[in-house]
Amino acid sequence: MPPEGFWTEDRGYPEVTHYLAGFIVLISKSAWIRRTILILSILISGGNLLIPRLPVLFVIVLLCLVARNWVIDFKRNMAPIFVLLAAILVLTVLRPSGSDIQSTAIRFANFIAGVLLLDLYLHAGGAALSRDLYVVLRVMVWQALITVVLATLFNFLFVPLVVSDTPYSTFLLLFNYHIMLEDSTSIIRPDGFFYEPGVFQIYLNIFLYLTLFVLKKWRQAIFAVAAVFSTQSTTGIVIAFTIICWFIATEYLNRGSLAMRVGKMFVAAAVIGALAFAASGNIKEKLMGESQGSYWARQYDLLTGLNVIAAHPWFGIGFDYEQYYRASSELGYSDTKLPDRIIQERGNSNGIIVLLYSIGIPLSIPFLVGMFRQRFFPNRILTGIMLVLSFFGESIIFTPFFLLFVFSGMLTKSRVAQSAQLAHDF
Repeated sequence: MPPEGFWTEDRGYPEVTHYLAGFIVLISKSAWIRRTILILSILISGGNLLIPRLPVLFVIVLLCLVARNWVIDFKRNMAPIFVLLAAILVLTVLRPSGSDIQSTAIRFANFIAGVLLLDLYLHAGGAALSRDLYVVLRVMVWQALITVVLATLFNFLFVPLVVSDTPYSTFLLLFNYHIMLEDSTSIIRPDGFFYEPGVFQIYLNIFLYLTLFVLKKWRQAIFAVAAVFSTQSTTGIVIAFTIICWFIATEYLNRGSLAMRVGKMFVAAAVIGALAFAASGNIKEKLMGESQGSYWARQYDLLTGLNVIAAHPWFGIGFDYEQYYRASSELGYSDTKLPDRIIQERGNSNGIIVLLYSIGIPLSIPFLVGMFRQRFFPNRILTGIMLVLSFFGESIIFTPFFLLFVFSGMLTKSRVAQSAQLAHDF
């Protein structure tokens, strides 16, 4: 509160200006502005197509400027990122096949948002990102679990919502799902705020990783595993299985007395066995059951994309979807079981393939290396594996949230605090 007499005329406008400036600085340093930016970045990094991308990008840039007090002083260790982006821009402009101004502008708007997000968390510290993600993603875990319960027991609450020819069902726009196969008898797969469960699982697995390796919150990890399995995403289940096995091997079994370790081995074997059984059922369903169309689509995208990369290995074909449609019509995988109506003007769902065919192999290498050198989470190899597996199933590598991690791996030296100490902050 201002001091007594602040609003009297003899105080004058300088005091008003002083307190107003202090209030603005206080707001700019608030964790809630940072978390708002993070939420918006997540929503346009695989979010439902109802979310307007360009307006949200504009708001992200604006809030980043507010959070940094309207002063952006990029660190010198970010220079490799700007060199890479400059090289991509030059390549895009000079590429023999030409460039589409709109697709290039949209892509670089995402690049700029990713750079600003990285700058924001470099100044906030590595622990800030883990703490913010925990707050945001914990809500998504319950969103997934509640969606399954409501859709199963109280399905009348949900109303139809068509987005880009995909029929979704929603309750209050918070609990969302869509049925891939009308004849399927499996439980509902929650979408969260994303266009499909395969994207939702990425964020749920990040939460699982944080609860096990950074925050040491075992009870929350159980809910995270349940949420991942509720998406019924094969990639998500494989990632969760990898995270848990890595945790057991590196954190769980190597502590305690010999007798305790022997007991832990039996517990670990039971957990791994149960997870492997559940995962095998899901994989079998995707390969030979009603959901095998998903496998055919992934196979087509992989092999068609490899053909396009082989034809344009050095410079790629750019970010324009029309360029890919033309290339895939000529180089598409011919032995696919997918019907023609599916492969006609089909985009590629494999993010690693999209990276390689968009900018060519040489300029893709820093992105690939960056995934395994990210500076915000410990266990860089595991985090890199999580990102690569996720991108194999979803074409979201060029979105702000994931660029945050990839770009952090391009820094010349670490300025991010070790997140391993974060557990003491909770």
